Amino acid sequence: MPEIEFIARGLIMRGNCVLICRNRAHKYGFLPGGHIEFGEPAATALAREIEEEAGLSCKVGPLLFISENTFHSKRVHHEVNWVFHVEHLGDDPMPPPQVESKEPQIQFEWVDLAAVVDDDIRPAEIKAWLVAGAEGSPIPMVSAIAGD
Repeated sequence: MPEIEFIARGLIMRGNCVLICRNRAHKYGFLPGGHIEFGEPAATALAREIEEEAGLSCKVGPLLFISENTFHSKRVHHEVNWVFHVEHLGDDPMPPPQVESKEPQIQFEWVDLAAVVDDDIRPAEIKAWLVAGAEGSPIPMVSAIAGD
């Protein structure tokens, strides 16, 4: 049976560059983040995933964009991506120039927003939003999950 995946992703900027997580084997990129676990607030999931994958402490800000897709290639699934504004926490509010992956299948890199148009960023709706400047008003989000 096809499944539905809920994914929290973060827009982390360093100047005009956006932090992209890249699949080492297939070379495509995506915004950092990961799956939301049952009962876990989306913002909590995003902070957890960024810490697990990149070792970065962060503050998750407002919801900026939602992308919904179905995929039919290797496996059929329905995916909902929630993109939040993310700020780096630490002695320096600017994210580090090099972000080392804690997982072997991915790597992180800073990509100039102007270069996103020529990059393989997925899903396509998030890429189009980034190419347009990743602008827009925050989307109101109400969560009644304990701990949110």
